Amino acid sequence: MRRNQLRNKINLSAGSTLNILKYCALTLLMGINMTAAYAFTIETKGGPKIKSNDGNFEMVFGARAHLDVHSFNDDKPNPGYPPFGSQVPDSHPDGGFNFRRGYTDVTVRYYDLSFKFQNDFAAGTFPGSLREAWVGAKLGPGQLTIGQFKPYRGMEELASSNEITMMERPSTTSTGIYAGRQWMMGVGYKGLYANKFGYGVDIMSLAHTDMPIAGSSYGGRLFWVPFAEEGNTLHFGFSYSVDDASSESLAAKVVDVYGGRRGISKSLGIAGAGIGSSGDNKQFTFEAEAAYSLGPVTLQGEYANSRLDNTHVVGGAQKDSTVQAYYVQASWFVTGERSIYRKERGAFGKPKPISKWGALELAIRYDLAENLNQSLTADPCRTGTSKCQVQVITLGTNWYVREGLRFMLNYYLTDAVIGNAGAGTPDRKDTLSVISFRTQLSF
Repeated sequence: MRRNQLRNKINLSAGSTLNILKYCALTLLMGINMTAAYAFTIETKGGPKIKSNDGNFEMVFGARAHLDVHSFNDDKPNPGYPPFGSQVPDSHPDGGFNFRRGYTDVTVRYYDLSFKFQNDFAAGTFPGSLREAWVGAKLGPGQLTIGQFKPYRGMEELASSNEITMMERPSTTSTGIYAGRQWMMGVGYKGLYANKFGYGVDIMSLAHTDMPIAGSSYGGRLFWVPFAEEGNTLHFGFSYSVDDASSESLAAKVVDVYGGRRGISKSLGIAGAGIGSSGDNKQFTFEAEAAYSLGPVTLQGEYANSRLDNTHVVGGAQKDSTVQAYYVQASWFVTGERSIYRKERGAFGKPKPISKWGALELAIRYDLAENLNQSLTADPCRTGTSKCQVQVITLGTNWYVREGLRFMLNYYLTDAVIGNAGAGTPDRKDTLSVISFRTQLSF
């Protein structure tokens, strides 16, 4: 009997031990599964990034610093006529250093939800320094975005400032045709169909975070990419937008800045400046775009046509005016790199250097903006002269030392023309030239 009791105790002990081992193993396996489900990976290549192993969570941190230096060669005025543009003393800030951008940002994706917050510390005080601040959600084939972001208009407008070829954007962007309206608050929806057709629509307020919700803007963009391979990409697109300004909103106007960021601001017309009984102050803009990348060479151009309501008065009647702007641009990677096409934006980005010495890119751009209705009787530009046109030729060199480090050198040759003040008077021009250099750090 003692043997049976002893045997039972041994069996019980063994069974208990086995059960304990089973429970321990089960607990361990559960712990491993929980750890695997909630494990994160931290990456630093290309910028800090936190990712969950299951791919449902991702947090990306970014920063950029653009430090510019400028040297101006102002035009000399004709003593027989009033000076304008760079001919006017103190018409622009002095040359020297300029902290152009100082961004920090964080982008978070959790399943089909996303969030982005981006601030530019070089742009002044918060919240006016906010750039992007939005929440997005995948909805159907595209993404719904609510907050502050760029309206969907223009190839060069939507390109990142880290990846634009020249130091400043052309006149078909918020540097000209959409003056001051780069970041606005509203709702947008964008997507890609069949990996060839991109689309985006938005309804915005003509305001950003340090302004009251006022004015309105709505429009959309479509683009078609027949083929998009590395070194062989063809792109076509167009956009249309309507900006309806109010007294508290951003103005619907065209102000072309020539000679770089610290150059001369030339007004080409302001909607509502000639207001009478109707009070209309809208801007209607159509823009077409095309680009082709073949090997190390990229060609692109855009044309914008913008109608401004009630810019001036002739004979007591309100008159509208039309501003056209366009540019053509070519770039060549001497060291053989090929521009990267980013379908999520419908715009080109820049490649990583393939040599330990970095990548070298040469570029040239011709840019023109003019009010087609300016004359001695119609004066939407407020110059009292026969013409209102700005032309800029920009020569650029980019050295991509390594990923995240770029040096840029731009030389601007400008020709602002206001025409004559009447019969027998000569056409007047402002021929400012500028050399600008940028040190760009980013991740």
